[in-house]
Parts: sequence; C-alpha cells; structure tokens
Amino acid sequence: MALSREETARRYGTAIFDFAKDSGKTELMYSELTELKQAVQAEPRFVQVLSNPVLDAKQKKNLLTAVEQGFSAELQEVLNFLLSYDRFDNLVDIIDYYIHLYNVANHIGTGVAKTAVKLDEDQLQRLADSYAKKYGLQALHLENEVDPEIIGGVVLEVEGRVIDGSVKHRLEKIRAVLTK
Repeated sequence: MALSREETARRYGTAIFDFAKDSGKTELMYSELTELKQAVQAEPRFVQVLSNPVLDAKQKKNLLTAVEQGFSAELQEVLNFLLSYDRFDNLVDIIDYYIHLYNVANHIGTGVAKTAVKLDEDQLQRLADSYAKKYGLQALHLENEVDPEIIGGVVLEVEGRVIDGSVKHRLEKIRAVLTK
C-alpha cells in the first residue's frame, strides 16, 4: 500500500529531524532546508527532473552532486537518501514537516495577520512580537494577507487560534446587541 503525501512527509521529515538532532545540527539543517525550499519553489523543474522515472539513477545522482555542493555533509546525506528511496517528488512536503517539527521544538509559531491594508515589516514584526510574548512563544513568523472586507483592525490566525480584532467583527457584535 502506497503512503499518502502527508504520511510520507511526516515519516521522512521526522527521520531527518531526528538525524539532525542526533548530530547536533538542527539549526544548520533548518537553515539549509529553508534555503533549498526557496530554490526549489523558484525552480520546480529541479524536483521534476529528479523524480522523473525515465532518467536512470546515475544521471540523477550526477545532477544532484552538482547541485548539493554548497550544502553541509549532513544535508547532502539526506538528499542522497531521498534520491535513493525515490522521494524527491515529496521534497517540499518533507521540508515543510521538518520546519514544523523545528518550530514546535523551539516554541516558534507561524500564522497569518489579515488586515484591510498591507502592513509594513516593522508593523508586522511588532504584532508578531506582542503575540509571541503574550502566548509564551520564542518567536512568531507572520505573513500579511490583505482583506478589504474586514474594514480595519486585524484578524490573527496562529496555530489554529483566531483572534478577531477587526472593525467588521466589532460592528457585527454591536448589530447583534442592537437587534436583541
């Protein structure tokens, strides 16, 4: 029975995280995997080529060797492992799961701040720092989504928790009270 993408990502991401932890390289692996993910997203043909069943293993290995030169020996070992088990088509999902495990282990949250207008980097960082402090996180990485329907304020969605401080939400609460 074939594994789902999620199960594959969970198993391999966990194995890579455990390997990095055992070798004391979780920070380095996080940094390199994040960099690799950005590169792969910018050039998705890389994964397509290394996942292509038409190419033989030697051709794939030669291509991977040329690309992995700037990475640590540990990441090179991981990439060769994924290539040998034909898991390159799941690379981004595996990296995402590693990042998830890293964030959990280091009390780092991720989320989205929905606002009516785009926040600058300073505003987004101050919002993230405030939330992280209030909820006991070491750090919080927020992305900003613009949604003009919320009128003003901010809706924070972090790790399954929603804090709705939007003007739209406040107006709906007032309307509910007035219609009672």
